[in-house]
Amino acid sequence: MTDGRGAYDVIVVGAGFAGVTAARDLGAGGRSVLVLEARDRLGGRTWYRPFSTTTQWVEIGGTWVAPRWQPHIGREIERYGMDIVESPAPERFAWSLAGDRSSSPLPIPVGEWLDFERAIVHIDTSAARIRFGEAPIDQKGLEDLDVPFEDWLDGVQIPGKTRDFLLAWVGFFFGNHPSQVSALHILSWVAGFENSAIGWYVGVSEKLGKGTGALIEAMSDDSNAEIRLGSPVRSIEDGGDVVRVTSRGGDSYSASAVVLASPLNTWSDISFSPALSEAKAAAAAEKHAGQSVKVWALVKNVEGNFYGVGWDTVLKWVATEYTVAEGSLLVGFGCSPDDLDVTNPDEVARAIKEFLPDAEVVATDAHDWNADEFSQGTWMAYRPGQVMRFATALQEPEGRLTFAGSDLASGWAGWIDGAIESGSRAAREVELILAGTAATVTATR
Repeated sequence: MTDGRGAYDVIVVGAGFAGVTAARDLGAGGRSVLVLEARDRLGGRTWYRPFSTTTQWVEIGGTWVAPRWQPHIGREIERYGMDIVESPAPERFAWSLAGDRSSSPLPIPVGEWLDFERAIVHIDTSAARIRFGEAPIDQKGLEDLDVPFEDWLDGVQIPGKTRDFLLAWVGFFFGNHPSQVSALHILSWVAGFENSAIGWYVGVSEKLGKGTGALIEAMSDDSNAEIRLGSPVRSIEDGGDVVRVTSRGGDSYSASAVVLASPLNTWSDISFSPALSEAKAAAAAEKHAGQSVKVWALVKNVEGNFYGVGWDTVLKWVATEYTVAEGSLLVGFGCSPDDLDVTNPDEVARAIKEFLPDAEVVATDAHDWNADEFSQGTWMAYRPGQVMRFATALQEPEGRLTFAGSDLASGWAGWIDGAIESGSRAAREVELILAGTAATVTATR
């Protein structure tokens, strides 16, 4: 359906879960949709592919889902009949905390249990202040939480192993040092797990049986959208009645509205006319802090399903995800590309051996998301102070341009669920624009 102002009703920039959700929802309303994707594949910062030397497929990017707490991904799983599988239950442990290494099933010694409980209660009660999912998390009265998580945690005054365990947990889940991530964003995840840090700890265990690729392909097939891969966008020009989108290759397309669904950290590479709002331009220039390093390693001499967490180690989290004929496939996360070059097998092997000294690392595999020009980082991690300055502003439509992406979610910012949430919201905002009621979009938020 076109209205004479553009060749398409809508152009969606980006074919990750947010962009594909927006395209699918708009297509269901009878809109003509063009999706422009810079990469040669769907999925954005998710990527399901075979491990380099085996036939086992692994998630190079986003992996876990939690449908009990994440309604948007839960609905998509049910809609498309996707199977859910559990990550292996740990059988063998290693902890490297406060200068000490142990293999106990529990990371915290008995002597620190009361301090650990006190820290968890502080985290949970603080998270309960957040109205999770109802609105962006820059909610009035939460300003005191939009500070470095490490500083916020140190206000509790907890002993070494408890402190290191909590810092490591934040480090590998947010992909940066806890001094560089807002406590408010971290606490919002706890709020999403029913105000339970322990729920967060035990709740991240489910993944799609056929991978993220199967779900996004199903959603894409359902969209009826025209999808052009290998089409990075150079400029977006909103002329008032029509929006013109030009690719780096010089191809130009027009539509009545546009959904920008590329990662926040890439927005500065696109020329906007008129310019983005001051808040969006500032957020794009500052970038969010997510810079996780994720590696896969095929290892031998590992008995049972391994699970390790360390704060004084290069990788902060290492676990067995698959057992194959050639050995064990371990996945690991660190919180800085300065600590580990994921493309260097020797560096990855040394990082694995910090946890498993006797393991034989046969092969490694990874993608450098931080060096990838179409992501320039990993999942959303608000820097201290960014939540209160940007969370609402990043979602607000501008003219005939709307915004989507996991980075911009009200609820699960950084998760697939957040991408789907934001894609659906952007599609609803586009419908208002196409109905000639753009002025009501902000008023109804």
